[in-house]
Amino acid sequence: MFICNTDSERIILTAPDRTQAEIYLSGGLLNRYETVLRDGSRFNAVKAYQSPQHSRETLTGGFHSAKLSPFACRIRNGGYEFRGSKYRCGKFFIAGHAVHGLMFDAKFSLIGSGADGQAAWVKIAADYSGEDGGFPFPYRLTVSYHLDSDGLTVATVAKNTGPTAMPLADGWHPYFTLGGRADDWTLQTNSATRLVFDQDLVPNGETVADTHFQTASSLRGIELDNSFVLNGHQTAACVLTGDKLRLSIFAGESYPYLQIYIPPERDSIALENLSGAPDCFNNGMGLAVLQPQQEKRFETRYVLEAR
Repeated sequence: MFICNTDSERIILTAPDRTQAEIYLSGGLLNRYETVLRDGSRFNAVKAYQSPQHSRETLTGGFHSAKLSPFACRIRNGGYEFRGSKYRCGKFFIAGHAVHGLMFDAKFSLIGSGADGQAAWVKIAADYSGEDGGFPFPYRLTVSYHLDSDGLTVATVAKNTGPTAMPLADGWHPYFTLGGRADDWTLQTNSATRLVFDQDLVPNGETVADTHFQTASSLRGIELDNSFVLNGHQTAACVLTGDKLRLSIFAGESYPYLQIYIPPERDSIALENLSGAPDCFNNGMGLAVLQPQQEKRFETRYVLEAR
C-alpha cells in the first residue's frame, strides 16, 4: 500500500520498501527522492536541505530544487517587451540579470492528497498576484507529485487569472547526486543540438551540433552550464548513471529544453527541464502566451533505480 503523509510544512509520498519522495510546501520543492540500494540501505538522489527552515534561509545560494516561474534561468538585464509595453522585472539578480523567476520561494497550499494500492499523490497551489511591477500578470501555479511503480511524475499547471494575456515559461532547478562526485558518473542525453550562449549565459539565437552525450559519456573533468534541445520525447531526455544508481528523466512535450549545470563543488548536477530557453521573454524561444483564464500543463517523470 502506498502512503501519503502531510503536515504543515512537508508531504512525504512512500512506496513501501522502495522509493520515497519529500516535498516542501515552501517553494513547492522536491527535497528527497530516495530508493533502496542493493545492500538494503536507502539513498537520497536529491541534494537536500536539512529542513524547510534551512531551505528558506539558503535557497538563493544555489536555488536547489527551485520552481522556475514565470521565467526560467535568465532575463537579460531583467528587461523585456510584451504586447508593445516594456517591463523590467526581477526578484533576484546575478551579474545584472534577473534569474529564476518570481515563485521560487512561494508558499504553496495543500489542496489535495491521497494514496491507494497503486500510487501516492499530492496537489499543491500558489497564487501570484502581480506584485512585481515588471510582471503585472496574476496567475496560479498548481503542482502535482505522483509516485507509483513507474517513478515520480511532477506536473505543473499554470493558469492566467488576470484580465490580459501574459508571457510564460516554466522550469525546475533540481540538483541530483548518485554518491561521490560528478566525475564518477556518466550522462546520456536525447539531444544533438546545443544553444549557443554569449558571455552573459544568454542564448544568442544560434544553435550548434553537439553529440557528445548522445551515448553514455563520463563527466570526468567536464564543465557544463548549457542548454540542449531535446530530440523528441519518446525516450528519456537524459540518463545519469553511477556505480549504484541510475536516474532517468522523461520530459513531456511541454519541456523541449534541458539545462545542465555542474557546480564548482562537483558533488551534484542540475538537470533542469525548461519549457523555454533562457531569456525567452526576449528571444521568443519556447515562449508561451496565456490568454485570460487559459491554462498550460508541463510534465516530467523521474525514475530512480538501484543497479
